[in-house]
Amino acid sequence: MKPPICVDLDGTLLRTDLLYESLLVALRRRPWIVFLLPFWIAAGRSVVKRRLALIATEPMEVDTLPATEDLIDYLRAEKATGRRIELVSASDQLLVAKVAARFPGLFDHVEGSNGTVNLKGSAKAAVLAARHPDGFVYAGDSAVDADVWKVASAAIPVNAALSRRAAIEREVAVEAAFGRPLDTLKGLRSGMRLHQWAKNVLIFLPLLLTSTYAQAEIAVAALVAFLGFSLAASGTYLLNDLFDLASDRSHPRKKRRALASGRLPLAVGMVAAPALVLVGLVLAAVAGWGVFAILLIYLLLTLSYSFGVKSMAVVDVVVLGALFTLRLYAGHTLVDDGAPVWLLGFSMFLFTSLALVKRLVEVRGLEDRGLESIPGRGYRAGDSGFIEIFGITTSVASVVIFMMYLAIEPAHAVRLDNPGWLWVVPVTIGFWLPRVWLLARRGEVHDDPVVFALKDPPSLLLGVIALLAILGAA
Repeated sequence: MKPPICVDLDGTLLRTDLLYESLLVALRRRPWIVFLLPFWIAAGRSVVKRRLALIATEPMEVDTLPATEDLIDYLRAEKATGRRIELVSASDQLLVAKVAARFPGLFDHVEGSNGTVNLKGSAKAAVLAARHPDGFVYAGDSAVDADVWKVASAAIPVNAALSRRAAIEREVAVEAAFGRPLDTLKGLRSGMRLHQWAKNVLIFLPLLLTSTYAQAEIAVAALVAFLGFSLAASGTYLLNDLFDLASDRSHPRKKRRALASGRLPLAVGMVAAPALVLVGLVLAAVAGWGVFAILLIYLLLTLSYSFGVKSMAVVDVVVLGALFTLRLYAGHTLVDDGAPVWLLGFSMFLFTSLALVKRLVEVRGLEDRGLESIPGRGYRAGDSGFIEIFGITTSVASVVIFMMYLAIEPAHAVRLDNPGWLWVVPVTIGFWLPRVWLLARRGEVHDDPVVFALKDPPSLLLGVIALLAILGAA
């Protein structure tokens, strides 16, 4: 008879950590516990886990937590031969039992920390050695598991431990290995959504429209502002993903995001999010206090969006339009005391329209899957007609405002050498927006119009034409 397999949970059976999962769920339900955490930590790690588990166990959606599927297949195959399988974790017993219930009939014994004993490292090794004096095989992922492997008959390195497999083999026989090594840096880059930095190019537009891009001081300030907005935005993406884990994991595409899929450890995301925001604010202050103030407003709006506004139909897309407009306004503070009303109006209508494209795609997806609503959103199946009318109206309004500016506003004629070239811009936008809406209606647009534009050759061509026209006007 083969020795029993004792399986770790965090990072092994699951590609996530229940301590941080429960912390995020608990903070979402009861934000004020942030003031209690220092006292819980002082009482001991096991106490922290039990306190969080009491709040988070019931609402936590364990069925969508990312699992190491090849390991689970192996465990099921071994179980079918009559082999004993145990789940032994440092996570709290309440959470461990709930996760075990996700895999009915797989585990013969389930054990976790109990509020007094933290079942980790040497403590886990002592418990398993006492229960299995004839030997056991341990499946784990962490460096802390080295204590357990020292008393085990064999090891099963999983996920992060795969990068240390050679060292593990020098200590104990390896029965099998599963999962894939973590590439934290790659996961962080993915979680930061570097492709979304393209949105912050709007900061440079006022420099082009006023021919001030050739002034070194202004150009450098704009570049610093761009980096500040980009890093701060990446921090908010991570923060939003941390608190949207459950809904992201239920989404056909978003479940592949770095944090939702377990490619980026939650602990890294929780440290990186505020760090990126802080660095972004520092860079914004270097660029100018006006940029700093606008970025601060941007962050407050983003947080309000993440924690409530995104569930409010119509208001959500207006806020998204405002976030784009703030980027434009930040660039304008570098070249002028204030932004012209026409520019802000054009931006609001244009980007509200693009936000509505995203909502149309989401609602179409709902209708195709036969669902009624999107968790945490204010739109329902059947709203696509309203969204189309609203979106196309705002897109037309943006083009009309730009054309009215060119026909009436004399400022551009003073600042630019060849202002007539600017007429190419509303022409290209006026062609591009209807095309985007048509393709969105056909279901041929990625749910993020920015990603679509960056990958769509006609969109890139029109963007280049518009840029050349602006440069020609200068």
